[in-house]
Amino acid sequence: MGIILGPAVGPIWNLMNWKKASGKGAVIASLCGLFLGIMSWVLYAHTQEGGVTIQTLGLNPVMLVGNAISFLSSWFIHWFWSTFIDPQDYDFSTLNKNISLVENDRSGLSDEITTPEELERLLKWIKQRGYVTSTILVVVWPLLSVPAGVFTKSFFAFWVFLAVSWAFVSASIIIILPIIESHDDIIDAFHIRNFALIADRESI
Repeated sequence: MGIILGPAVGPIWNLMNWKKASGKGAVIASLCGLFLGIMSWVLYAHTQEGGVTIQTLGLNPVMLVGNAISFLSSWFIHWFWSTFIDPQDYDFSTLNKNISLVENDRSGLSDEITTPEELERLLKWIKQRGYVTSTILVVVWPLLSVPAGVFTKSFFAFWVFLAVSWAFVSASIIIILPIIESHDDIIDAFHIRNFALIADRESI
């Protein structure tokens, strides 16, 4: 899965954050990264005992090589293409002018929240926490398992407990916070429904 999806990550990130990013280069880089990832995955499996089989293709080192090359190669190809072949000069300040809402629904959005200064502050807030969370999950979390070596049954159970706890806490936040933020609208919706039912009964 990572070999197929990974090549698109770097180009998409560049398109959203880098004014020189080339759209044509993003497509080319994604396709080239996919090709290189699959090729390296199969070739490395070929070097294993037994050649290319379902078992060797599923080995962790083999899959790691395929994923890493598909992810990193597409990022490098897109950087090279956008820097030396087809550099752009996109003005991100025009982004809001070119995006129109399907419906002019601004419920829950005050004028203070939609100012450029506030949006810039929120963007920095999101990036800071995104970088910290990614570092913890990708670097710190795996490194914490290194001193343990081969997991004992009890340590593995503890590790699974942490992972499950993380999933439950994350799911709870994702589910509960929107309900808290929208509780006024939810209550209004129930009131409107009740008024409509009462009006229907009275009309009968």
